[in-house]
Amino acid sequence: MALELPDPVITPETKGFPEALWGRRLSEVGSAGLQRSDFQTPLMTLDLQAVRRNERTMLDWVGAHGAELFPHGKTTMSPALWRQALEAGAHGITFATGWQARAGLEHGVPSVMLANNLVDPVAIRSLTAFLDRHPERRMTVWADSVPAVRALESERRAIDAETPVDVLVDVGAGGGRTGARSLAEVRATAEAITAAATLRLAGVTGWEGPFGADRSARSLTAVRDYLDRVGEAARLLHREGLIGRSAPPIVSAGGSAYPDLVLERLGGALPELRLVLRSGAFQVHDDGLYTRVSPLREGSSALEPSMRVWARVLSIPEAGLALLDAGKRDLAFDVDLPIVLDAADLGGDAATFEVVSLNDQHAFLTGSGVARLNVGQVVPLGLSHPCTVFDKWPVIATVEGAASPDPVVTGAIATLF
Repeated sequence: MALELPDPVITPETKGFPEALWGRRLSEVGSAGLQRSDFQTPLMTLDLQAVRRNERTMLDWVGAHGAELFPHGKTTMSPALWRQALEAGAHGITFATGWQARAGLEHGVPSVMLANNLVDPVAIRSLTAFLDRHPERRMTVWADSVPAVRALESERRAIDAETPVDVLVDVGAGGGRTGARSLAEVRATAEAITAAATLRLAGVTGWEGPFGADRSARSLTAVRDYLDRVGEAARLLHREGLIGRSAPPIVSAGGSAYPDLVLERLGGALPELRLVLRSGAFQVHDDGLYTRVSPLREGSSALEPSMRVWARVLSIPEAGLALLDAGKRDLAFDVDLPIVLDAADLGGDAATFEVVSLNDQHAFLTGSGVARLNVGQVVPLGLSHPCTVFDKWPVIATVEGAASPDPVVTGAIATLF
């Protein structure tokens, strides 16, 4: 099934895009023969060569371990990148909210996982109506309590839902996010799903992200301990005949930081299972968080950053300080501040530049390298945590070979934030 891609008209409101493209469709950007320097700053670009290499690296690695990948679509909220992941071998796309899941279904995603409790009655009715009209599509949701199951089931029964929905029991732990905190709660939730007329118990799930912040021994131990809880919950439900009777149960975990530990701890949790990872940042990767914590960060299997924002020097008001024209409305700042890329092309090295602060429209760049910059000069920035970059860019220019100081713009993708 081919995904439908947004094809909006480029207008003066399209951030960074030049007047030469106003009035053209997104699909026409690549034929315009423009380069990065033809666009205004700040400008976000995505290197499609790097994206394709990352897709192949990740999907080959996951497949070699006998697992499936449902990448988290909320990272980019870009149908173009969902389609690329599916075409590369992903089995479906994960979403975080009801409206995101509906957007994925509307654009043609054949199998959706909603990695959250679904208790909003408006979202339940919307998704139920869609699935009843399109029974060939699949949706899997999470539930971590009996009240969550009842909220979902009662709303679906009220509108006479016809197409059953698969549900995974969300397994939690103290200090984590959502999730049943005890095996007794896991069992009660599973029994409530089994008793529901419009729901099917499909397995267990969880998210290990809150239990680690880096690759230290302490973080790795905490993540392993949590994943062992997920495996214990799966074995409990399997022993009691609640999962695995008619089809291999799903066991799902795995953000972009610790997918290797998911494979290690959950790959043999049951004799037969569908191990589903949800890593979402691999296509884009980054120059911060995931560069530090991803297991695919070294050698020939290393993922590579594919996003950057090009910012311009607006002012050098004093020695050692430059103000750039990109700020919090353009750059991620929740985990790390941006870093200067290709510093050698600017007459310095990585140690001679440091972004120390952002406000809404400015980045404060310091260091000895500032002395070699000029007002009007363009500075490429590397970013951390793509989940909080893409939401700032409704349209993103694509390039091939972003390491060039002035790459050719090959097209553009839209996001749905």
